[in-house]
Amino acid sequence: MKVASLAVMAGCILGVSTLYAEQTAMVEKDIAAFQGYFSKQFPGVALEAYEDGVNALPQYAHRRANWEILMEFAPFEPEMEIAREEWATPFNNGKTFSDCFKNNPAGNKYPYYDADTDDIRTVEGDINACLTANGEEPIKNLKNGKIARLVAAFREQFNGQPMAVDVSNAGAQSWYEKGRKFYWTKRGQLNFSCADCHVTSAGKNIRGDVLSAGLGHGTGFPVYRTKWAVAGKPWGTVHRRYDGCNKQVRAKPFKPQSAEYKALEYYEAVMNTGVPLKVPSQRQ
Repeated sequence: MKVASLAVMAGCILGVSTLYAEQTAMVEKDIAAFQGYFSKQFPGVALEAYEDGVNALPQYAHRRANWEILMEFAPFEPEMEIAREEWATPFNNGKTFSDCFKNNPAGNKYPYYDADTDDIRTVEGDINACLTANGEEPIKNLKNGKIARLVAAFREQFNGQPMAVDVSNAGAQSWYEKGRKFYWTKRGQLNFSCADCHVTSAGKNIRGDVLSAGLGHGTGFPVYRTKWAVAGKPWGTVHRRYDGCNKQVRAKPFKPQSAEYKALEYYEAVMNTGVPLKVPSQRQ
């Protein structure tokens, strides 16, 4: 009886392991297909170049020179000095953000799946968790301002390291599927998906601008955006950008750090496997 039970248990474990392996292989196939599409569309653009976002595309070449000149004295640098100070400033108990993050994944491995909570953990979420754990008030504005600066201060420490988000856990793969579905599903009155703009229409002109490629999205966030700077709030997290995209297709946006946006961020991070971090970045 015991032998039979052990045999059944072993069979179940083997079955689950096989399923995990098949799902992992499927994700790897997705990455190859996603990146392969852009390789064919823009054969002269290396994978690493997508760290520069739309500036890497040949259709944007006529503007790249101006962008390079701008980057000689990057407009975000004064704010980054503030960000580094904020990151290093001790809490009332003497600890700092670095104390909280010393056992966390590197910046190129965010967001990541937490099996204990069956949740996707983002840098923004872990920053607020750190503040709460140390008796400080969490940051309420999760789209711009201080939260964006702190995320930039953390992620810039890992600049140049290729994205390498783990998706091997079954729970992680479930979140990946949610993000994948969000990315490819049409929404809003305009009936557009993320992929409609940033995959099939990448490199095309829209309202006098060039649509960026989905490859590279997220690797430069938080960003210092010219459009946002005009309104006096130049910094933005990736969830702020998702919010804007939903509004542009006339769909109801979700809240920053919602399950929908975390799943989308996770999916995009997986698709960007191998693209180096370059934080912060400047975008139009």
